Amino acid sequence: MKTLFVGQNCIHLKSIDSTNSYASQLLDQIKPAEGTLIYTFDQQNGRGQRGNTWETEPNKNVASSFILYPSFLQAGRQFSLNKITSLAVADLMAELIQPSDKTHEIRIKWPNDIYIGSKKIAGILIENTLRENTIQSSIIGIGININQTAFNADINATSLAQVTNKEFDLMQVLEKLTEFIEARYLQLKGNKLESIDAAYLQHLYQLNEWHNYTSDNQYFEGKIIGISAIGKLQMQLKTTEIKEFDLKEIRFV
Repeated sequence: MKTLFVGQNCIHLKSIDSTNSYASQLLDQIKPAEGTLIYTFDQQNGRGQRGNTWETEPNKNVASSFILYPSFLQAGRQFSLNKITSLAVADLMAELIQPSDKTHEIRIKWPNDIYIGSKKIAGILIENTLRENTIQSSIIGIGININQTAFNADINATSLAQVTNKEFDLMQVLEKLTEFIEARYLQLKGNKLESIDAAYLQHLYQLNEWHNYTSDNQYFEGKIIGISAIGKLQMQLKTTEIKEFDLKEIRFV
């Protein structure tokens, strides 16, 4: 690994239900070095946002979890971890895909799904442990579709192989991801919050566009205009009212 600390302590699992679950169990037993990476090419029961599962074909994709100790970050700013992780994956996509048109545009669908065009290529699940007003530990779970080319019809997914028409070395992709994770984490540690916020908004899916959404079983048209300091989605309604939504309060249609 061409990094200072992220990925220097590396645990490879031939097969596991969830790398995040393994990382959580590890943290219950010991305090591994910051930047510890747990990864597998065969995750059988990956977890996603809203309790969803992350479906993946064995030996075609990468599932990884990074253990960090961002005690410098107050609990109220923990969404910054979502931002830097999303940006790290977007950085990786930009290097591997080198998009040249809107069909391959790299977007972050709030809070942290990574899209190429209109399809999901990577998912992120971050689990923080808080102590008083700071983050004691953070498990950064990332699943990336790499060489898988067939997905269930009800899954709006794509992969690096589908986008570029070529196969990738899974370990090389993981090593590059590790470099981008460290770079963005050090940016956060250096308190470069304005740069991080601006980059996140620049990549935000459906920003300043009118689209349909649903909340409380009601459909409505809205326009994403930003993200609050604690990570809520800020939406302008047709009535000109501005509302904020938490993760479980709104769905994209």
